[in-house]
Amino acid sequence: HPDLSYILITMTDCTPLRPTNTPPLAVADLTNSLTSEPKTWKNSPLISVTQISTSGLLLLFQTAQSMRSLVRTNGGDSRLRHRVLASVFYEASTRTSCSFQAAMMRLGGTFLHVDGGKGGNTSASKKGESLEDTIRCLECYSDVTVLRHPLTGSVQRVALGGGTVKPVINAGDGV
Repeated sequence: HPDLSYILITMTDCTPLRPTNTPPLAVADLTNSLTSEPKTWKNSPLISVTQISTSGLLLLFQTAQSMRSLVRTNGGDSRLRHRVLASVFYEASTRTSCSFQAAMMRLGGTFLHVDGGKGGNTSASKKGESLEDTIRCLECYSDVTVLRHPLTGSVQRVALGGGTVKPVINAGDGV
């Protein structure tokens, strides 16, 4: 789904979000933090729509339209070449998972997929590894993480208080 491409584009120039000794943020601290200024999107987690200001929504929609046109006319491009998306899904969601993966591939990047659900066999959660440890480990191999988890607040916990330094995108938690 090309609409998700913008989020991937703006978040993959990864440097640490904050020093590891900084106290965790709360979603309320991020309210309206994503604006029409593209720099506000870089290296930012996307946990809640409350982070996106009105001007940020306009930028998001304009860029989504641009991505849609790019895909229709050229099939994509290579702006995310050498970038890796970690797609971590503890719940089944074909459309959401595939939309992020397709957007990454259409922009020249690649992805790692971890199926952490009950039937999945690619996650160490079966052996007791915490969600935070899994995401921190995947940060060694990727530039951005898309996370879907069944527990409400789990994405926020990981993105803002789990010691992550690279962006985490909420693909659904507790829904």
